[in-house]
Amino acid sequence: MKFDEENILGEIKMAKTKILCVADGGITKDLMEQMHDLEQYGAEVSIIEDKDMYAMGPITDRMLLIEHGGVDAAPTCQELLKHCADKDILVVHVASINKEVINACKNLKVAAVLRGGYENADVAALTEKKVKLINAPWRSANAVADFTVGMMIAENKNIARSHKLIFEGKWCKKYVNQEYIHDMRTMTAGIVGFGYIGQRVAERLQGFGTKVIVYDPYIDKNKFTDTNVKFVELDELLKTADFVSVHLRLSEKTHHFIGTEQLAKMKKTAYFINTARSGLVDTDALVNALKNRSIGGAAVDVYDEEPLPKNHPYLQLDNITLTSHLAGTSCDTMRNSVEIGIEDLKRYLTGKQMLNVRN
Repeated sequence: MKFDEENILGEIKMAKTKILCVADGGITKDLMEQMHDLEQYGAEVSIIEDKDMYAMGPITDRMLLIEHGGVDAAPTCQELLKHCADKDILVVHVASINKEVINACKNLKVAAVLRGGYENADVAALTEKKVKLINAPWRSANAVADFTVGMMIAENKNIARSHKLIFEGKWCKKYVNQEYIHDMRTMTAGIVGFGYIGQRVAERLQGFGTKVIVYDPYIDKNKFTDTNVKFVELDELLKTADFVSVHLRLSEKTHHFIGTEQLAKMKKTAYFINTARSGLVDTDALVNALKNRSIGGAAVDVYDEEPLPKNHPYLQLDNITLTSHLAGTSCDTMRNSVEIGIEDLKRYLTGKQMLNVRN
């Protein structure tokens, strides 16, 4: 009997799903420790650290590098490569799950990227190996939505400009947009892309009484019949909105989605807001539109090059609000990432369909 029990225990131990988690300066080891909760579902969890990604500065730089150059532009995390061979599941934040890592794994079944995007995973290579890719799509949705509405108000009401001028010893009561500063309840916001973030922006704006119109050709509009938003074509949105805010995922199809043609259709008093990805917008076109006063103003949090160069043309404008890629910054964002990942991996370990599969 004892012999049989030992065999059974041995088989159970061998059958454990091996999960390797890579912590960094964003999702710290302390936060990643929550992954041990999955051990009650038959997992064996181990955690390593990506020492190169020790703080949010290097992490932001890495994200930008991958956004512009693809997953192969970033170096492989050697600790991940060293420990991944026998793992069934990899859980990362910004460490790359590239071909080198994928080919080193003998048993990989699930790759989890605890980010809103998943640019640091080689989707094609994972799909070819029949490895499921999941992410944490709404981890920063609330933070970005809050920030987006804040940017709208800051640009319309000159909050950031007034702050800067007071520090320079100037008490300014009149601004370039003086003739079209309006209450939020009288304005129309156009949201381009109605995913996790766009929907939350709409919810917040409705609290101000702002009219919300939406362009998203891929969304199932029937799901939003009970919401107080109106779906329109892009041209109508551009021509009628007082705020145009983009919330699209960056891809070949959406690169420079907003350019000279689109900006020319906007009202001369309208504000353009970008808290999503810099590549969605033709920067030169936006600079020209602002310089020529063909639109009312802009608020921008993301840039083609970060940090923003000291000679960037944005810095010569008086009708733009700039922030240093802060929209997703929140103590809750990283915590949300881990919780979303745990919930989906729990579903996998209990034989249920995962909710955030991307391939």
